[in-house]
Amino acid sequence: MENTNIYSCDEEAFNMESSRLLAENAQLRKMMGLMQENVELRCVLKDHERKAQIITPPGQHKKDHNDLKEEAKMVNSGTQIDPEKVKKCQRIVGEIAFQLDRRILCAIFLEQQRLYGYRVPYIKEKIIEVTTSPTTGKVDEKLRSELYQRYNHIMDELRKLGYNPAVHPHFTEYMVNTYGITKDRNARTKDLSSYNDPQYLNKMITECMSSDIVKDIIIILNCLVYFAREDGKSLLISPLSSHSSL
Repeated sequence: MENTNIYSCDEEAFNMESSRLLAENAQLRKMMGLMQENVELRCVLKDHERKAQIITPPGQHKKDHNDLKEEAKMVNSGTQIDPEKVKKCQRIVGEIAFQLDRRILCAIFLEQQRLYGYRVPYIKEKIIEVTTSPTTGKVDEKLRSELYQRYNHIMDELRKLGYNPAVHPHFTEYMVNTYGITKDRNARTKDLSSYNDPQYLNKMITECMSSDIVKDIIIILNCLVYFAREDGKSLLISPLSSHSSL
């Protein structure tokens, strides 16, 4: 009887220690993920330093009218463009980048109702996280395989349009952080039909945005057009920036 009690206590202690170690392991994985994210973000910021002289860096105060006027002149090689048009175009570019990222995440993580904390540059790490039990460490191999298949299929399709998984996920985040997103929440806005016209957006981007990033913005736009055709929704989901539907 005494031996039975000893074995029972040993088993209970073992289970408690095992649970503690699993929890610590899960916490360490999160910390390593944050460290990796920090390193990658530093690399991205260095890569964008060259463009920072033309593009307003994330977090910088809004440009005044004279700054926008000068940027419009620079973008168009001396041809002045309405600074308000430039500002509007920048917002639309931020919206295009935001909605592309949401479409990619929604197409991969179909089971998720909310995408808070999900970022396109770190999809592979997120797949590992959501398919691993934080308490037992057990892996849902079936779900992980499905998520990787969706990811690889989408990346293969976007590559055909010039999308680079090593570059454009960081680029879209940079566009959102730099230019923000559209604030107009009115579904009946007079610009809505134009904003869902790829040819109109292509022309506006070419006219208003800095020439050294136009190519990448057009790639992002073309990728969003691809998703609009695939899911049958508007290019920019109506009402504009109704992100809860993404």
